Amino acid sequence: MSAEFGLGSGNACDCYAKLLIIGVSRDAAMAEPDNFVEYPANTVIFREGDAGAEMYIIETGAVDILRHNRLDDPIANLGPGDFFGEMAILEDQPRFASAKTTADTRLLRIDRAAFANLISSNVEVSIRIMRKLTSRLRRAELRIQELADAINKGPPVHVPKVVGATVPGGVESLFTPMPPIRAPKGGFVVKQPDALAAYGPLVLVHATSKTRYPLRDRAEFLVGRPDPVTATMPEINLGPVDTNRSMSRRHAKIVFTGDHFKVREEVGTLNGTYLNGQRLRPGQEAIFKVGDHLRFGMVDLTVEADA
Repeated sequence: MSAEFGLGSGNACDCYAKLLIIGVSRDAAMAEPDNFVEYPANTVIFREGDAGAEMYIIETGAVDILRHNRLDDPIANLGPGDFFGEMAILEDQPRFASAKTTADTRLLRIDRAAFANLISSNVEVSIRIMRKLTSRLRRAELRIQELADAINKGPPVHVPKVVGATVPGGVESLFTPMPPIRAPKGGFVVKQPDALAAYGPLVLVHATSKTRYPLRDRAEFLVGRPDPVTATMPEINLGPVDTNRSMSRRHAKIVFTGDHFKVREEVGTLNGTYLNGQRLRPGQEAIFKVGDHLRFGMVDLTVEADA
């Protein structure tokens, strides 16, 4: 990394110079002092599998990124100017790994809405993040190749013979085959969560085609269009009715929280998400109910009770 961003020497540098690595301005950082958080050494910031809606930039200190299957062997050692936690924001998935400080650390915390504003307002920011992610991917691929080469060059692995009961064909097993499971008459019935059943299922109805999109049997629904590159198929597939392709492929999420349905726009969404004519900020969650109107891009939907 060039000295332009205060990272060339490897020494601690001015906070705002380091934040330039992803385009956070000095004024923006000073205007939101509450976004800075401090952790003592050996503190877990988040754990693998946790829900995540924030990323972090390291101002001072050091952070290890760990996975449970690698014990105490970090997959990355990060220092001032590095960022982490962006995967949970980009994919809206649980944390891929844990983050733990190895020294007293000060971080700038960026939530989903701020991240979306950061990306949309500065092309250079997007390019820097893509370069960083590409670099991580390249290192991962090299590591995979090293492990594959080590396996290929190693001695053959001897698999010990398992001694147990013999089944027809001469194959030995320690287990008795289980009888086939037969479905009861009438088939299986998928029950909704009790809270969802009590609240009452809803359905989204397309205003023009009258296509119905039931909100059933799940607590989370991705709204968007199919993505052949990532093989993603949204639960609420509005592709057939979005004739103008006004929606993003991962446009929004609808979640049931136990007592309400909420809609939240995904990071990087174009053309907006609207509830009753009011545009939602990226990352903002809004409760909706029967009679409300949702709009994703140019696709209008009405919320109705699902009889």
